[in-house]
Parts: sequence; C-alpha cells; structure tokens
Amino acid sequence: MRTLIGIFVKIRVTGKRHLPAKGPYLLICNHISHFDPPILASIRWGAVSWVVALEMFQHPVGRWFFEGLDSISINRQESDLKAVREILRRLKSGDIVGLFPEGGIRSGETSVLGGAPLDGSVGALAQLGGVPVVPCVVLGTDKLYAKRNWWWRTTLDFRFGPMIPLPSDPSLSTKEIREQVTRKAEAAMTELSRELKTEFALASDDFPKTAQERWAEAAAAEEAISK
Repeated sequence: MRTLIGIFVKIRVTGKRHLPAKGPYLLICNHISHFDPPILASIRWGAVSWVVALEMFQHPVGRWFFEGLDSISINRQESDLKAVREILRRLKSGDIVGLFPEGGIRSGETSVLGGAPLDGSVGALAQLGGVPVVPCVVLGTDKLYAKRNWWWRTTLDFRFGPMIPLPSDPSLSTKEIREQVTRKAEAAMTELSRELKTEFALASDDFPKTAQERWAEAAAAEEAISK
C-alpha cells in the first residue's frame, strides 16, 4: 500500500521516535478521509489492530482489506460491547490497537483540531486496558478526494506525539483518570497540528476540509483552466 500510494503522493512522517518499540498501547488519530486507515496502516510498520466502522466491511473489497489487517469491526450506531471486549482482549495480549476517536470523518469545528472534544472512549479504553496512549495527527489525505491531486504529488503529513501514560496518582477516581487521559490526548493532538503548521509553513488549505469542499475546489479550478 505504501509503495502504491507513494507513486502518486509524498508521505511525510515525523515523530516516529515517539512510537514505543512494542505494545500494548492505544494509537489514536484524527480522521479526515476514507484514505486514513490504509495509509496510516502502511506507514506504521508492524501489526496494529485497527478499530474500523462496521459499514467498511460491507463491500467485498473492504472486507478483504480490513480482515487482512486483522481489524476490529465496531457498530457505531449502538454500544458495541463485543467490540470493546475484543479491544481489551488484544491490549491485554500485548497488541497495539489503533483508534479514530472522533467517531467518523471530521473537519473544521467538528474536528478535534478545530476544538471539538474527543470521545471519552480514549480514556476509558486506556484505563480499562491499563495502557498508555500515543497520539497521531494526519493532514492532507482529504485532498485526495480531488482526482487532480493524485497527479501533483500532494504531500500527506503524519506526525506522532509523545506517549501519554496513565496517571499514577492513587487518589484519582476511575472517572478522573479517564477524563484526564482524554483531555491530555485532545491537547496533544492540537499541539501536533500546530507543530506541523509551524515546521512546514502550512496554509489554511492544508488543513482538513470535507470531500464536498475538495470536489468544489477541483471543479472551480478546472472551470478556470477551461476559460
């Protein structure tokens, strides 16, 4: 997958030094396009058990791909206790579990990068599994919704941040531990996006937009060229 994608785009990965040599830990990332899971899976060498929405398994190709990654399917329309138990089982077995905790594709104010809160599942799963959290931020994959960007060697950014351990204060309640981990994860992802913006002089267009916005931009550019 990395070789195939690399033909058309430039993948820039920073912060890999923060990735622990082995699990268990919870790897979390913002979600801006359907391209995030396969590309992120390809740049993180080694097995990661990705938590993927059940609907992604409906198409035969999607089922083949995500089952090949040994992904965990989750029903986002209800409390999927079966999926939670499987996540915890893998963490207890020493595996790395990958999660997109925004509950779907997000951009602008609906994204954690735009100030929206993270789902409490981050802190809950970390606390129940007794594992740390490693944050990651992705930028640029939403540009791939516009076909023209596949030929312009669009740059995709993936930045990993320092591990967030579980609080060691014995006086904290379970609720406080979960809340603290979740809030720290939010702050870490926001900081990672700021670091990317500063280090690579990113413009507003480099930050997440919806597929509809990218399609509209592409259509406007093609119309301008044809005139």
